[in-house]
Amino acid sequence: MLKKNPMYIIMDYRFFQNNIVAIAISIFITSYTFIVMIKPHFLYNKDGSLREFGIGFKKKTVVPVWLLSIMLGILSYYSILHLAAMPKLLL
Repeated sequence: MLKKNPMYIIMDYRFFQNNIVAIAISIFITSYTFIVMIKPHFLYNKDGSLREFGIGFKKKTVVPVWLLSIMLGILSYYSILHLAAMPKLLL
């Protein structure tokens, strides 16, 4: 039965269903802040400035910050949608 699943006991899925957008925004802000703090080399130059969008040069990147933030926002939203639908998937 679903009630015996420890994941079901720990997390209340109704909370995820009622607050999908708020939780997705908080996950996005947390993960984006983490990425900005670690400053990965594919996004930042050695002096800490953002790389330009483009290909062919060492000072340019194919994954600019705006594209990364869009992908991160979509990923965080769909992960919360999946978590909210989990009890329906287990039945």
